[in-house]
Amino acid sequence: MSNEDFILQIKQQAKDEQLVKNGICEICGETNPYALKIYENHHISTRAFSNETRVLCLNCHAAVTHFQNELPPKFRSSKLPLEKRLNYILLSHAALRKRMDEVEIDLLKQRCEAIE
Repeated sequence: MSNEDFILQIKQQAKDEQLVKNGICEICGETNPYALKIYENHHISTRAFSNETRVLCLNCHAAVTHFQNELPPKFRSSKLPLEKRLNYILLSHAALRKRMDEVEIDLLKQRCEAIE
């Protein structure tokens, strides 16, 4: 690994750690200053495809990962050509949206109940 690559890796790691340190789930908005270690960086399109991540609490991360893991491991392999991994990448994006929808529905139900 070159020095430039090493420096880029350190900068990315520092950025990731700062995101987790701030502790705000990007799906449910959970902010718990006493549990900053319960946040994880979730790779949106799988690690093998992109380094783009979102900060999720353990509950949201577990729900999204559950949907991703419904595909057999052979379809999740980074060794597959991109065109064969595309379904998994699309499933990863759909899993994030599904969890976001679940959270939004729950919040709207709570707001409706509060009005009654």
